[in-house]
Amino acid sequence: MLQKMGANVTVNCVHPGIVRTRLTREREGLVTDLVFFLTSKLLKTIPQAAATTCYVATHPRLANVSGKYFADCNEVCSSKLGSNSTEAARIWSASEIMVAKNSNTNLDPLDAQSN
Repeated sequence: MLQKMGANVTVNCVHPGIVRTRLTREREGLVTDLVFFLTSKLLKTIPQAAATTCYVATHPRLANVSGKYFADCNEVCSSKLGSNSTEAARIWSASEIMVAKNSNTNLDPLDAQSN
Protein backbone atom coordinates (compact mmCIF):
# COMPACT_ATOMS: atom_id res chain seq x y z
CA MET A 1 0.00 0.00 0.00
CA LEU A 2 2.73 2.45 0.92
CA GLN A 3 4.54 1.84 -2.38
CA LYS A 4 1.35 2.60 -4.29
CA MET A 5 1.11 5.88 -2.38
CA GLY A 6 4.70 6.78 -3.26
CA ALA A 7 5.80 6.82 0.37
CA ASN A 8 9.52 6.60 1.06
CA VAL A 9 9.14 4.18 3.96
CA THR A 10 10.83 0.88 4.73
CA VAL A 11 8.60 -1.78 6.25
CA ASN A 12 9.65 -5.31 7.10
CA CYS A 13 8.18 -7.92 9.39
CA VAL A 14 10.19 -9.90 11.92
CA HIS A 15 9.23 -13.01 13.87
CA PRO A 16 11.06 -13.18 17.20
CA GLY A 17 10.30 -16.86 17.72
CA ILE A 18 8.89 -18.33 20.88
CA VAL A 19 10.41 -16.34 23.70
CA ARG A 20 11.16 -17.41 27.24
CA THR A 21 9.51 -14.64 29.21
CA ARG A 22 8.26 -14.70 32.74
CA LEU A 23 4.62 -14.12 31.81
CA THR A 24 3.63 -17.31 33.61
CA ARG A 25 5.62 -16.58 36.77
CA GLU A 26 2.40 -16.12 38.76
CA ARG A 27 1.14 -19.53 37.69
CA GLU A 28 2.36 -22.42 39.71
CA GLY A 29 1.49 -26.03 39.46
CA LEU A 30 2.41 -29.33 37.94
CA VAL A 31 1.02 -28.59 34.47
CA THR A 32 2.78 -25.22 34.19
CA ASP A 33 6.04 -26.70 35.46
CA LEU A 34 5.77 -29.64 33.07
CA VAL A 35 5.02 -27.46 30.04
CA PHE A 36 7.92 -25.14 30.88
CA PHE A 37 10.29 -28.07 31.38
CA LEU A 38 9.31 -29.69 28.07
CA THR A 39 9.55 -26.48 26.05
CA SER A 40 12.43 -24.74 27.83
CA LYS A 41 15.07 -25.88 25.33
CA LEU A 42 12.97 -24.65 22.40
CA LEU A 43 12.39 -21.17 23.81
CA LYS A 44 14.62 -18.22 22.99
CA THR A 45 16.04 -15.83 25.52
CA ILE A 46 14.96 -12.21 25.20
CA PRO A 47 18.30 -11.17 23.60
CA GLN A 48 18.05 -14.06 21.13
CA ALA A 49 14.51 -13.02 20.25
CA ALA A 50 15.59 -9.39 19.76
CA ALA A 51 18.46 -10.33 17.44
CA THR A 52 16.36 -10.51 14.26
CA THR A 53 14.67 -7.18 14.97
CA CYS A 54 18.03 -5.49 15.59
CA TYR A 55 19.57 -7.11 12.50
CA VAL A 56 16.75 -6.04 10.18
CA ALA A 57 16.65 -2.52 11.62
CA THR A 58 20.38 -1.82 11.48
CA HIS A 59 22.28 -3.98 8.99
CA PRO A 60 23.55 -1.92 6.03
CA ARG A 61 22.91 -4.80 3.63
CA LEU A 62 19.18 -4.43 4.30
CA ALA A 63 19.09 -0.64 3.85
CA ASN A 64 17.03 -0.89 0.64
CA VAL A 65 15.07 -4.02 1.55
CA SER A 66 11.36 -3.53 2.22
CA GLY A 67 8.25 -5.67 2.31
CA LYS A 68 10.05 -8.81 3.47
CA TYR A 69 9.56 -11.25 6.33
CA PHE A 70 12.45 -12.33 8.56
CA ALA A 71 12.97 -15.05 11.16
CA ASP A 72 16.25 -16.06 12.80
CA CYS A 73 18.04 -13.24 10.94
CA ASN A 74 17.08 -14.72 7.56
CA GLU A 75 14.50 -13.74 4.98
CA VAL A 76 11.74 -16.34 4.90
CA CYS A 77 8.48 -16.76 3.01
CA SER A 78 5.35 -15.60 4.76
CA SER A 79 2.14 -17.61 4.75
CA LYS A 80 -0.31 -17.32 1.86
CA LEU A 81 -2.57 -15.20 4.05
CA GLY A 82 0.35 -12.94 4.92
CA SER A 83 0.94 -12.33 1.20
CA ASN A 84 -2.71 -11.81 0.28
CA SER A 85 -3.15 -8.30 -1.17
CA THR A 86 -6.94 -8.41 -0.68
CA GLU A 87 -6.50 -9.11 3.03
CA ALA A 88 -3.80 -6.43 3.25
CA ALA A 89 -6.19 -3.86 1.76
CA ARG A 90 -8.96 -4.92 4.14
CA ILE A 91 -6.68 -4.61 7.17
CA TRP A 92 -5.37 -1.26 5.93
CA SER A 93 -8.95 0.07 5.64
CA ALA A 94 -9.88 -1.25 9.06
CA SER A 95 -6.74 0.36 10.53
CA GLU A 96 -7.59 3.72 8.98
CA ILE A 97 -11.03 3.58 10.57
CA MET A 98 -9.64 2.61 13.97
CA VAL A 99 -7.08 5.42 14.09
CA ALA A 100 -9.27 8.16 12.61
CA LYS A 101 -9.50 11.17 14.94
CA ASN A 102 -13.30 11.29 14.96
CA SER A 103 -13.96 7.58 14.78
CA ASN A 104 -16.76 6.24 16.92
CA THR A 105 -17.02 3.15 14.77
CA ASN A 106 -17.22 -0.16 16.57
CA LEU A 107 -15.30 -2.28 14.10
CA ASP A 108 -14.15 -5.84 14.45
CA PRO A 109 -11.16 -5.88 12.06
CA LEU A 110 -11.22 -9.67 11.94
CA ASP A 111 -14.84 -9.82 10.84
CA ALA A 112 -14.96 -9.76 7.03
CA GLN A 113 -18.69 -8.92 7.22
CA SER A 114 -18.08 -5.57 8.94
CA ASN A 115 -16.40 -4.01 5.89
